[in-house]
Order: sequence, then C-alpha cells, then structure tokens
Amino acid sequence: MRIAFLCEQYPPIIWDGAGVYTHDIAHALTRRGHEVHVLCTQGRHVRDEIKDGVHVHRRPLLRAPMSRYLGPASKLVTGRNHPRDSLSLRACLALSYGFWLRRSGIRPDVIETQDGETRGLFTALGRRTPLVIHLHTPTMMDVRLRDPELTRKGELADRIDRFSALRADVRTSPSQLLVDMLRNLDWLRPDSDVDVIPYPFDNTPFAEVATAEHTGPNLVVVGRLEWRKGLDVLLEAASRLHARGVDAKLIFVGKSSGRVEGVETGTWLERKASDLGVPVRFEGHVARTDLPGLYGEARAVVVPSRFESFSIAGLEGMAAARPVVATATTGVAAWVDRWKGGAVVPPEDPDAMADALEPFLADAAHAAAVGLRARKGTVELDPAVIAARREEVYLRAITRHHQRRGGVGRG
Repeated sequence: MRIAFLCEQYPPIIWDGAGVYTHDIAHALTRRGHEVHVLCTQGRHVRDEIKDGVHVHRRPLLRAPMSRYLGPASKLVTGRNHPRDSLSLRACLALSYGFWLRRSGIRPDVIETQDGETRGLFTALGRRTPLVIHLHTPTMMDVRLRDPELTRKGELADRIDRFSALRADVRTSPSQLLVDMLRNLDWLRPDSDVDVIPYPFDNTPFAEVATAEHTGPNLVVVGRLEWRKGLDVLLEAASRLHARGVDAKLIFVGKSSGRVEGVETGTWLERKASDLGVPVRFEGHVARTDLPGLYGEARAVVVPSRFESFSIAGLEGMAAARPVVATATTGVAAWVDRWKGGAVVPPEDPDAMADALEPFLADAAHAAAVGLRARKGTVELDPAVIAARREEVYLRAITRHHQRRGGVGRG
C-alpha cells in the first residue's frame, strides 16, 4: 500500500507521543514493504527526503499569525484557552495539509492522521481517499479535564476537531481508557467503532541501560511540563516521602507548556518545589537519543498524569529496566499491571503515590528486579507486530471507503 501520514512532527523536531508514534509506525510499515509518506508542515522551506525508506515531505505551514499582528489587543480575541481553541490555527492546518497533499502528487491508498486540529478535514469532507483517524488526545480534551464547561469558541473548536474523526472510515486508539473517556464526554457517538491498538515500541535503544541496582534515589518523569501530567501531585508525594525520612530527587525531562494559576507551568513547578523543599532538576526538552542516559539515572520512572491516553515514556522506562509507577488514568497502567512492572495508583493521590514509590527508593535491588521483569514484557509491542495490525486497519478502511462510494471493496 501507499500510506500517507499527516503530522507536524518528524525528527529532528518531535515534542510529544503523537510524533514518536508517527515516526515509529512509519518505519515499521516501510520495513514490511509499504510505500510510506509523511507530509509534515514544519519549518519554512520545501524539502523532500528519504529517511530509512520513509518519504518525508516538509512543507511550510500556510498561516497568518493574527494574534501576533494584533499585539496586546490579541487578548481580546484569543481568550483563556489560546492556542488550544484557536480557530485560525485549525483553518491554517486544514488549508495547509489540503493544499500540500494535492500538490505533492502522492495519491495515497489511505491517509492517517491524529484527532484534532483539522489535518484531515478536507479528506473527511471530500471523501476521495480512505481516512484513518488515530485518536491520540483531542486538543480540547485537556481543557475539558480542567473545566468541563467550554467557552463558545472552545465548543466550536471541539466540534471541528470531532468532525474528521466521526467521518473517518476507521478510528483507532492506543487504549480502551481513551475510548471510554471520549464516550463519557460524548465526543464519540455510541455507534462509533474504535480499534484499540497499542503503540509500536522498539526496546532496543534501551536494552543496554544498566539496571537500577546502583542508582541513587532519583525519580524520572519524561513529558511536557503541563497541568495534565500531574507533576504537582508528584511533588506533594516527594514531600511526604521526605517527611518519612525517605530521600527522593526528581528529574523532569520536557518542555514547559501552558500556564497554571496565570504562571508559565515550568516556573509554577519550580516555585512549588521550592516551597515544599523538594530537590528537582529540570532538563528541558532533550533529543530521543539522550533519553537512555537519563533513564539510566532513575531508580524508578513515574507517570503521574491526571489523564494520558497511553504514555510512551512509561514504556521507555520499563524497557530501560526501571519500575514504573503510573496512575490508573494512563493507558500504560494496563501494561504495568500486565507485566508486573511497577505499581498503579489512583490519580491526584500523593499519599498513594508516596506509598508506591517508597519500596523502590528504599531497596535498589528490588527496583532492579521489578525493572528487569518490565523490560522483558516490552517485547510484546514489537513494531512489526503492531504494523501488521495496522495493515488490517488500512485494508478495512479501503474496503469501507469503496463500499460507501459504491465501488468494489478491496481487502
């Protein structure tokens, strides 16, 4: 098949799990003999390249940054949830991907993109090409988790995001947790079927990381610094551990995103850590190639999120032979349980998190044993296995597309 992915993220620029997923599945599908294209509105130049068999088409995002032109007056039109509810950004993404896809001459058998922000809007409207929507985390879902009552602008943005997902030929999700959440929010219709397929995961980059046996009491978190990630809850848990006489040092790896209480999230976390007397090292955004070394410093890896559809960082931690402590509202929690690779705790419960972390901080040999068990489990998500499951999805999307258009199904 000729498969096209629409995604702003592709190495060397990746900032979250959607970009990691796109990169990894594209290469896994290429290794299985498919012709894979990634159309990426990134940067200011037109550039085509082939990376390990994947055709990467970098194109400028066609946009008019209205808020920048308006200066201080932009606050009157952007609102408190900007840029998540930005209608102009959605329009720019829709126009950019529609324009560049038409100009590229790729002519894919099937297109895949993530939920939200209208990358596949023109494909969904025209229904000329089979469309698969990968449910990662809808853009406005973060906002709804904090404030269920969206503004009118936010409601409109959410409906626009939802449109492509509902018109897609097939929808997929990395976890049942996300599907259930979207149904509870009425974002998915009751009759909207979703294939649950975990992320592909290549554990080889982490295979040589030494076990946790000789590490200090370091707890590593990898991901954007934002409210949804629950980093403030982890700070509270570390404070409780210190009160018990248990050392815990935190290492936050990721770029700050959004604001909390009117303050940029990274700054807010620094202040909270200082107030609680918790030692924290902020690494900022790092390249994927640097992650094994950072996981190697950890006694345990923590995924304290209030909600996360999956968490590739949790898989990376387990592949690096680290026990993972994750909240029950993360998709990776099911795999932590399955492989007995750590502990699962309720969200927003610093006492439960402290209780789960204490055995690993107190006993490095125990952390190493649990981490090794977790590492063995990660082979289950071999990219070739996951790519084969996605092939079935693409063939089904092509068949449904032909049936809707009155043609002959393929499959």
